[in-house]
Amino acid sequence: MLETIRKDRFRLGSNDLQQEGYIILRKNEFTGTNKFLSQVLVTGDRSKINSECDVIFDKEVASSIDDGDIGFISSNGSLRIALSHKANHNSILVTERCNNRCLFCSQPPKEENDDWLFIQGAFAIAAFQSSDTIGITGGEPLLYGDKILNLIDFTSTHTPDTKLHILTNGRGFSDVNFSNEIADRTNNNDIIFGVPLYSTNPEIHDKLVGSKGAYNETVLGIINAGNLGVPIELRIIPNKINIGCIESIVEYTMRCFSSISQISIMNLEPTGWAKHNWESLYLEPSSYLDVLTRSVSIAENCGVHVSLFNYPLCHISSELRPYAVKSISDWKNYYPNYCSSCSQRDFCTGFFASSIGKYHHPPEELL
Repeated sequence: MLETIRKDRFRLGSNDLQQEGYIILRKNEFTGTNKFLSQVLVTGDRSKINSECDVIFDKEVASSIDDGDIGFISSNGSLRIALSHKANHNSILVTERCNNRCLFCSQPPKEENDDWLFIQGAFAIAAFQSSDTIGITGGEPLLYGDKILNLIDFTSTHTPDTKLHILTNGRGFSDVNFSNEIADRTNNNDIIFGVPLYSTNPEIHDKLVGSKGAYNETVLGIINAGNLGVPIELRIIPNKINIGCIESIVEYTMRCFSSISQISIMNLEPTGWAKHNWESLYLEPSSYLDVLTRSVSIAENCGVHVSLFNYPLCHISSELRPYAVKSISDWKNYYPNYCSSCSQRDFCTGFFASSIGKYHHPPEELL
C-alpha cells in the first residue's frame, strides 16, 4: 500500500473512544480541563492508563502525533488528525455545501445543513493555539454568512496569533453589505481569501464551475472585496477548456481588480470529480509552459507575485522553478522511488498520492 509522507487517518480499536467530534490529543499525562475541547490521552504503554481520563491505546497513533494535536472522531470510530504540529499545511473543513459544482471539485458537495461544523471548527482552531496559517475550506464557507463571521470573531478573540486562509468561490462578496462585514474583520486581522477565476469568458468560467451566472457574481465579489481592502489570493487552474484564457485572466485581474496580493496557478489534482472528468480536463504542464512563463511575467511586471502549486520541478522549466512551492499537503503527498536520486527532491512538491496509475506522469529526465 502506498505510504504518504504523514498518515492522518487511523482505525481505532473497539475499546477506544467512540464519541464523535473534535478532541485534543495528549501524549503526556494532563491535569485540568480545556475550555474548548475534551482531552484524550494517546498512548501505546498500558502502564500510563488510569481511570481519570479518556484514553486511546494505539501505538501507531501515539508515534504519529505530537502533544496538543487536534483529532476528529467520526461516527464509525475512526480517527482523523485534523490539525497537526507536524503538518506542512493545516486546514479545517467547515461545510460540505456549495453553490458551485466544479468539474474538478476535490470535495464533492452535499445538501445537508452542516453549520455545526463552523462551531466545532472554531473550537478546534482555538484549542490548537497556532501562530501559523490555518486554512478554512469547504464546500463554500461564505454560504452561511453569519457563521463565517462568527468563526472569524471567535478565533480572533481566543487565538489572536492564528492566521486564516479562507478558500471561497467569492460569490458571497457580491453582497456589498456582507463584504463590508468581512472588511471590518480583515482590517485588524491576518486573513486572506483564496478566490478562483477560471476565465475572462463568462461561459467558460460558468461551465467549469457548473453554475450559470457564477462568473458575474464572482467578478462582482472580487471588485467589492477589493475596493474594501479585503486581501485576495487569485487562483487559476489551467485545463483543456480554459488554457487559451490563462494569460488574459492574469492581465485582466491586474488591470481591473485591487487587493490581489498573490496569484496562484495550480496543477490539477486527481481526486474527487476531477478523476471522472480527467480526459476532458487535464493538460500535461509541458504542453503549456510558454503560457505559464508569459503569465508569470505579466503579474511580476505589475508587482504581484505568482506561485505555482502542485508542479513537480521536473515537469516545469528552469525559468519557472523559482515560482514553484511545496504545496501538496503531507497527508496526500508522496515521492516515487526515482525521486530519491533527484538533487532537487528537498525543494520539490512531489506528487499527489491520488495520481498513482493512469493519472501519474513521470518526468522525461531527473534533475
